[in-house]
Amino acid sequence: MVKKVDLHIHSKFSSDGELPPEKIADELKALGYYAFSITDHDSMGAYPGIIKYAEKIGLEVVPGVEITTGYRERETHLLGYFLSPQDSREVLSPIVESRLELTRKRIEKLQKLGYDVNFEEVVEIASPSPPTAPIIIELLMERYPEKFRAMQDPIREFYRSQFLPGGPAYVERVYVPIEEMISKLLEKGAVPVLAHPGAYTPIEEEDIAYLKKIGLQGIEIKNTYHNKAQEAFYMEMAEKYSLVPTCGSDFHGKRKPTVHLGDVFCGYEVVEELKSRRGRNGI
Repeated sequence: MVKKVDLHIHSKFSSDGELPPEKIADELKALGYYAFSITDHDSMGAYPGIIKYAEKIGLEVVPGVEITTGYRERETHLLGYFLSPQDSREVLSPIVESRLELTRKRIEKLQKLGYDVNFEEVVEIASPSPPTAPIIIELLMERYPEKFRAMQDPIREFYRSQFLPGGPAYVERVYVPIEEMISKLLEKGAVPVLAHPGAYTPIEEEDIAYLKKIGLQGIEIKNTYHNKAQEAFYMEMAEKYSLVPTCGSDFHGKRKPTVHLGDVFCGYEVVEELKSRRGRNGI
């Protein structure tokens, strides 16, 4: 019998998550899972509370976080496993500062466009996670429902029309380099894993070889976004470059209504492999 695990889940402590971590744990227990990881965006607000709760109901938790980084001038997500909540404040501080500055500048532009929104309230709504564009847009949807009524996908449509290059509220985003984040995770004994490499701009073999050289320890093979061909390719890369092949649903709740808990799983041997990589320098 497979000991099922899901190593990429977002809770309400993520800027775009919905459910309390405890509710997620209860659902996974009912679905027959053995272990899981809450990997909220740039936040470990779910910890250590979820570890204690999961122990009570007989589930193992792999501490984790999904970190927003930049690689070759594009947004690239990095999963950090076995990072302690205490160390996470130091590791994530440049990411949080970057997001706060981006939000501040976006709101300044929206205010000039006549929108009633301020930086402090957006930060408060997002807390304890750093604020993101959907938080701003949802607040505007409440205050200006008439502007969104005709939109089929209001968050995505508003984002594209306002926040992308050429939009009136566009702000150039400055990302913290993935190299810096891999280095920081390794310094803390954590395990850096590349999230959904085929989801957006696909990560190619030359990228994987480079990232492995600077300390990458794993790559997410099985998730909601990869097709079978991508799974096969990234599994081949994991084997070739000695990377742990992980899995995760990337569950968010209502923000991603087609992604459900139970959709994706792999065996517990993946957790054991990740544990064996703790404290490695990756070279």
